[in-house]
Amino acid sequence: MKKSLFLTVLTTVSLGLIGCKAVNTANTSAMSNIITDIPASAASEKAEGAVMPVNNTFSPEATETAGWKGAYKKVLADFANSESFTDHSTWDLQDIDNDGTPELLISEAQQHVTGVIFYYYDNEKAMPILNSDRQILRYGAYGSLLICPEEGLFGIADINQGNNYTVMHKYKDHSLSFVQRTCENSGAVGKENASYKVNDDTVSEEEYDSAVNEFESKNWKNVGNQYSFDDLSALK
Repeated sequence: MKKSLFLTVLTTVSLGLIGCKAVNTANTSAMSNIITDIPASAASEKAEGAVMPVNNTFSPEATETAGWKGAYKKVLADFANSESFTDHSTWDLQDIDNDGTPELLISEAQQHVTGVIFYYYDNEKAMPILNSDRQILRYGAYGSLLICPEEGLFGIADINQGNNYTVMHKYKDHSLSFVQRTCENSGAVGKENASYKVNDDTVSEEEYDSAVNEFESKNWKNVGNQYSFDDLSALK
């Protein structure tokens, strides 16, 4: 049975979860911390509103730069002067949907429960990707996530306290739609007592392995946490 689920990328599945309860529990409580734009998940406390300005010192050079680079520089400057900015905040550029213009990824911090904020460039403006409640989307953990640009996919995988999880979403038209999640708990309760779930359904071990194989077949790339806020070299 596959258990090598991209160990370098961890979800924010609740640290106290013991055993693979119905995946709808992981979806409504634990998954609410890793994604905030699917109907079954709830926005995290930090995702309840936009960042509030404070007087930090970050001031990027040449915010007048034309096009998406200039727009993203302004977003970084605004974020650095907000309450969400920390000494461990980082950013990245990734063309997630293969349209020729990269998305801006901002990692607020690198704790387990901290995901990534996304901006795309449209009509000469940097626009945030929002969740279904029209709040800023946060996705991932430790300030990173998996992407598969050729298929426009977001993904996260975790092995946590004997529980194995994966989750996958489709990124299209600057929003996410749910694709699949898996869960099994043999490491917590033993192989003989293990339960296997795909989405909200209890399945056989063979069906679970098939779903995990589908997740692992993607050409995943681990992204986020690429640049410090002192390094704007990618935007010159």
